[in-house]
Amino acid sequence: MSFKYFAQKVTDNHYILPKTANMKVHADVFASEKFYDLSDEATWEQIANACSYEGVTAVYIEPDFHLGYGVPIGCVIVTDGTLIQSCAGYDINCGVMEIKVPGLSAIDVQSKEIRRKFINEVELRIATGIGSGRTKLMPKFSNKEAEEILHYGAKSIGVKSNLCERHFIPIPGDLQLDKIDKAYSKVTDQLGSMGSGNHMCELQCDKTDGSVWVMLHSGSRGYGWNIANYFFHESAKLRGIPDNQRENSWLHIDEPLGKEYWAYHNSAANYAIANRFIMARGIQEAVYEVFGVDTEVFYDISHNLIQEETLVLPDGSTKKGLVHRKGATRAFPEHHPELYNTIWYESGHPILVPGSMMAGAAIMFPKEGAYKSGCSVNHGSGRVLARNQAKRTLDQDLVDEEMETIVRHFMGVPIEGILSNHRKIPLDECAYVYKELDDVLAVLESENMAQVEHRLYPVANIKGVD
Repeated sequence: MSFKYFAQKVTDNHYILPKTANMKVHADVFASEKFYDLSDEATWEQIANACSYEGVTAVYIEPDFHLGYGVPIGCVIVTDGTLIQSCAGYDINCGVMEIKVPGLSAIDVQSKEIRRKFINEVELRIATGIGSGRTKLMPKFSNKEAEEILHYGAKSIGVKSNLCERHFIPIPGDLQLDKIDKAYSKVTDQLGSMGSGNHMCELQCDKTDGSVWVMLHSGSRGYGWNIANYFFHESAKLRGIPDNQRENSWLHIDEPLGKEYWAYHNSAANYAIANRFIMARGIQEAVYEVFGVDTEVFYDISHNLIQEETLVLPDGSTKKGLVHRKGATRAFPEHHPELYNTIWYESGHPILVPGSMMAGAAIMFPKEGAYKSGCSVNHGSGRVLARNQAKRTLDQDLVDEEMETIVRHFMGVPIEGILSNHRKIPLDECAYVYKELDDVLAVLESENMAQVEHRLYPVANIKGVD
């Protein structure tokens, strides 16, 4: 059967895939007709698969959804005691941070020379790309300091909880952190590094008020990847799943291997959040070196993570559940019980949504409609071209020229070009491989799930090399 054509349209931006075949629940799919038409049957098969795991109680699909491993990217799964590893994926707690630069406005970043200096100063302090390379001014950490990070995340380096979704997730004090040697060996060398692929550091401006921001996107690096890889293989053995289908494995949170995975998953989450704040210090130093002003971390939020959360049910009652977000972002509106006693209780917490190297990003705040998507929204704009397809089919010269010559105006200040740390713009990360960010944001606003507070556009972009 075709799962895509079995879906039923509820509103202009909301479809429901009814429970059928092995599905234990229906799926709520938040997408415009344009995004529905763009989607393929393989992705809808993964949506049905997401609804078919043991213990699943709800599935929500965000407007950036596209084909992933086992389940789609842009997927939220709520379970009662089941851990679905493909939802945390290989980059556990990959997430986004937005840093505000209060002392700057668009006029201060207009010059290409000063933006190039910003790129150079950041690259002195933050390693990019695959592997464990280090830069001249990267901080060094001892094994003892690194183990504190694995246990206590950003809290171990003095970060306040209001600056992030969760500054750490508790893990057992006696967890044998060096058991998975391939993971543990990456810990100290990769602290303070960004990685490759879609990970980036981006200098941005707000078109409305001319304010200047820096967005940082990174995850748990080689530590998280090797944790995930180890448990994919081990849980596939336990469940009797062929190793070449290991991404379909799952665990009970109260069985021995499930308890072990949960502990290591949380240590990787702690590593990722601390790593972004360590890089934020490098960015602060770079900004001060170039512009002579300080920065302020605005917020940090994840989009590849399993968390135990308070679920608010339609009748207003609450219960605990495991919320899996694969390429999806938490969105607690005002007065959500988990925001009680935080600075975000009256407004909801910020949502950070990157787009592409051309389209930029948005800072949003959740609205009441977020409850109908499991208090979750998309994590980006979503791919429409696979990496290899982009490299084969896109015109390198055209992409380079567009990035070099585009002119945008910020409060009357024209800024030409989006500078990059690459001679050639990575084709697998350019504007053409992603959905239009504004179209994605429009789905959220039309469904009253979130509202745009700042629409930010890039003026300089730093990426690693695969």
